[in-house]
Amino acid sequence: MIQYIKKYFFLFIIIFGIIQGTNITTLDSKTEISGQWFLAYNNASDINQFALKRGYFTIKTKMNDIFSVRYTQDITLDKEGNDAGNVEIRLKYLYLKMKMDQFNYFKNSYLEIGLVHRPWLDFEQKINRYRVQGKMFLERYSIISSADFGIFYTGLIGGEIDKSFQNNVTKNSPGKYGSYSFGIHNGGGYHAIEQNNNKTLEGRVTARPFYSSFPGLQMTYAFTYGKANTTSNMSDFILNLFYLSHESKLGVFTGQYFIGEGDFGGKYIDDIGNSYSNKGYSIFSELNIPKTNISIFARYDDFELNNDISEKQNSYMGGISYKFLKNKFLFDIDYQDNSFETVKTYEIALEIGF
Repeated sequence: MIQYIKKYFFLFIIIFGIIQGTNITTLDSKTEISGQWFLAYNNASDINQFALKRGYFTIKTKMNDIFSVRYTQDITLDKEGNDAGNVEIRLKYLYLKMKMDQFNYFKNSYLEIGLVHRPWLDFEQKINRYRVQGKMFLERYSIISSADFGIFYTGLIGGEIDKSFQNNVTKNSPGKYGSYSFGIHNGGGYHAIEQNNNKTLEGRVTARPFYSSFPGLQMTYAFTYGKANTTSNMSDFILNLFYLSHESKLGVFTGQYFIGEGDFGGKYIDDIGNSYSNKGYSIFSELNIPKTNISIFARYDDFELNNDISEKQNSYMGGISYKFLKNKFLFDIDYQDNSFETVKTYEIALEIGF
């Protein structure tokens, strides 16, 4: 079924482009270049180092009032094999974006085709803006990836919330009543080759129940349904996620709980390909100190894998940050306690955006 949906999505875009070709207002192409770097000095029990944690370089070009393209390089440090220590560059995003505002029932929405966003992490990272400290909860435990080859569709519910909230708190996902995202993907993430003929369906629906009196509160349900990216088609990847978030001038609070089977890459499966069940929760909070650019943040993760040994992992993260321009400077502590080892890391990190 998903195969046919994907096929006819592409057919629709081709036909639509041909029909609308003479009606699109032609504009001069506009190109924007931006970047984001995560640099750090960290000290753990067995090593201390200056490091490149991550880097992104993006080019966006608006071709007209409907179509635009994006190209993003993912810059990271190779930690394995003979090339360990080399800086690697690979693609993170490479897609055609089409705004859907010309259709009355699809206002405030757009479609991406190519190497695209996946619905969940793109949304979460715009609320918890501490990717410089480390990966988000589900990505940290290798449950899900942030980008993949496929089709991605997202939009707002009920138009946009008032401008005062957007200007004073956040412009991200500004749906008056909420927002949504859906995607059909290969399933293995942007850094893996497709290993089977299955496609993964992923979605997110977010409600803003009190947009006038309590606009920062959002409630989200997200899901994934498909197979792990293995040569066998028997390894299930099923995820159900419940997320509560609140954003204000004073800070951010989020809580999430998930339950599922397997993962996107086939890490949590037994010897014959059956997926292990897993579950967990994560709590994050950021407090902005009034009249300063200083914030205090903390996060706790609890992850349980129902394998042969019932593996349990806990992570404690926290620190202080200073924000300036599009940049962030922070000191944090990351304490990981799992069934095999305990690792404590002290870190000074710098997020540079331009």
